[in-house]
Parts: sequence; structure tokens; C-alpha cells
Amino acid sequence: MADFTSFSRQVKDELYEVCVQDSENMQLLLLASLFAAGRLRTNLIQLSTSHKGFAELVTEWFSQVYQTDAENQSGRELTSVSVSKRETYRLISQDLRDCFGYDPVLNNLSDIPKLTAQQGQAVIRSMFLASGSIGDPRQAYHLEFALRRQPAAVWLDELLQSFDIHTHLLKRQGYSVLYVKDGKQIADLLLQCGAHMALLDFESLRVEKEMRNSVNRVVNCDSANSQRIANASARQLELIRQLEEQHGLGFLPEDLLMTAKARLSNPDCSLKELGEIMEPPLGKSGMNHRLKKLERLAGEMLGQITEETK
Repeated sequence: MADFTSFSRQVKDELYEVCVQDSENMQLLLLASLFAAGRLRTNLIQLSTSHKGFAELVTEWFSQVYQTDAENQSGRELTSVSVSKRETYRLISQDLRDCFGYDPVLNNLSDIPKLTAQQGQAVIRSMFLASGSIGDPRQAYHLEFALRRQPAAVWLDELLQSFDIHTHLLKRQGYSVLYVKDGKQIADLLLQCGAHMALLDFESLRVEKEMRNSVNRVVNCDSANSQRIANASARQLELIRQLEEQHGLGFLPEDLLMTAKARLSNPDCSLKELGEIMEPPLGKSGMNHRLKKLERLAGEMLGQITEETK
């Protein structure tokens, strides 16, 4: 079972390993991470990440794809990968237009190319490594992408919808945040991006959580039913005792007299249990009918008509 206190890290570690093996989509993975979270300026391309392994992988991608050396600078929480060559910026800008229909100069989308399902999954994987996080699923279901630019949010939302994953959008401190709060949708996203071990842990927890919630609902329902039975019994007992004190019970028809005596002798019994005591036995609905009739009669005689006795 996963250490859910660092579930987001577990997911990223697994996706990192998948990306390491994906040499076929190396350029697409690099461009997706820059599209999602990179600073794109003519004199500086920079990506900051909390995952040192991913930072090293991005550095390798720059070298393999664009034959350029990237500078790594590690801080307390983030590692920044930077390239300051104008020619690299020109090449990456053109490739972003070709791969995603994104123009870094105008910061807009046009003519979005179609990707294969495999390429789409690779993009989700890289974008999550660059900008994603997932909360501790024991507390709440929440997965998000904090994207540096609005066009990336529009593009990723459309991609996720193609996998039948639906997101919500909010603005936070200048970022466009796409988030998912539905457990099944998060499971589907983990499946599509290739975090299969994390998915197993997540699903195990989700089943356990839903089972616990189901048990709690049953217990709460039983408690509510028990409380209703107790309230009804207390109300009936009070009316019958007041009726007995003020008028006696001898005037009651035999069926209601037997009902009153059964309730007085068995204050904690349910309708079903009371019905079984009667001679001849009554069903639950029959017993309920008699008690309601008795309550109405007692209420009328005592001047205590209430919603329960109507």
C-alpha cells in the first residue's frame, strides 16, 4: 500500500520512470512540459520543478532534441532548468506551433493538430510532471494541473475530454488551474497517463472509503430509525397514560384497549414486535393503523391534536 502522505510524489516517481523509457516521444514530452509550465522568452527558456529526476530528464531532452546544454540550479524546493540561446527559443517556438498550434509570441492557439491516443497520453504524463499534483486520497479526491498560461489549460481540457475526463477551471495567482474532484475521473486520468501502481493503490483506498461510507449510511439510517421508534413510543405512552389518568381506558373498543395495554407493557418494542404480541398477531401496517387510531382518539379527548396524531 502506498504512503498516502506523499501520494503526489509517488505518482510523479512512476510517471518519471515511464518518461525515461519513452524515447519515441522525447520531443513531444519536452514541448508539453514547456507548454504547461515553462517560461518562454527570447533570451530565456526555463522550467522549474520539485522533482529533481524530472529536472535531469528535461536537461537530457534539451541536449538530445535541440543539441543545447541546459543549466540546472537547485533551490530549497525547486530545481530550475534554463536555456538562454535565442536559436533554441526560435526552434522551440516553431515546434510548439507545429505540435500544439500554440504561438508563444501571441500566446494563442490556432489550428490545433490531432494527436494519436498514445501521444495524448504522453502529453498528459509530461504536463502532470511539470504542473500537476494530487492530494492525499484519504482526505479528499483532488487532482490538478496549475498551468502557466490559459491556452495550455484550454488545450489540455480538450485533450482530457477526448479521454472522457472532465475538469473544472479556476484562476489562482496568475495560473490557470484545471482540477478534478471525482474519484472515478481521477482513477481514469491515472490510468491514461500510465501511473498504474498508483492507480491500484488509489482504487484500493477508494473501494475501502466507499465501503466505509456505505456502512456509515446504514448505521446512521438504523440510528435514525431507532430514534423515530423511540420518539413515537414516548409520544404514544404519554398520551395513553394521560388518557388513563383522566378518563380511564375502559371506554375504549376492545381492539384499541388491547393496543393500549400492549404499548404500556412494551414501551421499547417496534411496530413489528408489538404486532407479533397481539392476539391474533398483526402485521406492521396493521399495528401502525391501530396506534394512529388510538393516538387520534386520545388526542381528541385530551385536546392535544398534533401532526403525529392527525
